[in-house]
Amino acid sequence: MLMVPGPSEPEPEVLTTLALPILPHYGEKWKAVYDDTTTKLQKIFKTDNDVIIVPVPGQLAVEMAVANLVPRGEEAFVCVNGYFSEMIVSMVEYWGGKPVVIRSGLGKAVTQDQVEEAIEKKSDPSGKPIFVVQNETSTGVVSPVEAILKVCKEHGMLTVLDSISAFGGMDVRVDEWGADYAIGYASKAIGGVFGAEPVAVSGDAWKAAKKNSDKIHTRFLNLNVWAKAIEEMGPWGHPHPSSMPTSIIVGLRKAVDLVLKEGLANRYRRHEEVAEFTRKSLGELGLKLFPDKRYLSNTVSVASVDPEVDKKLRGGLASRYDIMIAGGLGELSGKIIRIGHMGTSATIQAVSTTIAAMDAVLRDIRKK
Repeated sequence: MLMVPGPSEPEPEVLTTLALPILPHYGEKWKAVYDDTTTKLQKIFKTDNDVIIVPVPGQLAVEMAVANLVPRGEEAFVCVNGYFSEMIVSMVEYWGGKPVVIRSGLGKAVTQDQVEEAIEKKSDPSGKPIFVVQNETSTGVVSPVEAILKVCKEHGMLTVLDSISAFGGMDVRVDEWGADYAIGYASKAIGGVFGAEPVAVSGDAWKAAKKNSDKIHTRFLNLNVWAKAIEEMGPWGHPHPSSMPTSIIVGLRKAVDLVLKEGLANRYRRHEEVAEFTRKSLGELGLKLFPDKRYLSNTVSVASVDPEVDKKLRGGLASRYDIMIAGGLGELSGKIIRIGHMGTSATIQAVSTTIAAMDAVLRDIRKK
């Protein structure tokens, strides 16, 4: 049983769609599927912006923003509070940009005040991008993205929101918050299958990519190439610049249908209730939560452990009960455990089973 912060087990109905006949990635039938899927994804993003589906890992969907919005030699602000937000710093550097890092301690969130202070040190931040990870799964921290993005938009900045591990499990409000480029995910809280990442792109983001067109040295990740494909090939059912994993996207459409059928408010409440239950249960096992209690995620719970317990606990769960939880990444390796409760794993039954197995393994560890 997967109780990691991604991937989650796909919804059974999603797996059923994978047995359907293959669709070609062009033509009227495919156009209807693709358009229907992106229209429904807009409801989860809560946006009227364009939504495209990029057949890449989540990292590349983030890197697509860097490639288009961070011209070589120019600055980009990055809010860093964990392993995955730190990764964005390296992306900016690889693309020749100059990262302006706004950092918090591990287990904490970058605050609105920190962002405002960093912005005010610059003479003209207008048009510069800022990258924010909504839900940092490496530490179990959710960031105050609404407040952060509000400050940035007041200064005329371009805002990039990584909602990969929140999408479908926690509220995302692209238009209300002012996110210019927002990234969802198929195989975490949505309950789909890996390989097709939804991205919401604002008019300002499209314009910025066009302005930077002579500095974007990639074809597939180039939003201008995507815009051309949408305009020229979209009418006959090929609104993307490459082939597509059509079966994965058919599965994504089914996953989105299930999300909308449950209702966003109901789904987010379910994730919140399961998160609270998980945290309470971890405390009853004698484990201390790692993140600042003001910023607790609703899709992953993180507890502190010592390295010996980490290794034996995760190993025992896997070998004795076929349950997989995650360990720490980077400097937190061996120091924390991470339990994902997103999509299909966000149930009291799944967490109860995991906690019961953890209790049995921990009892054996503590006897020695």
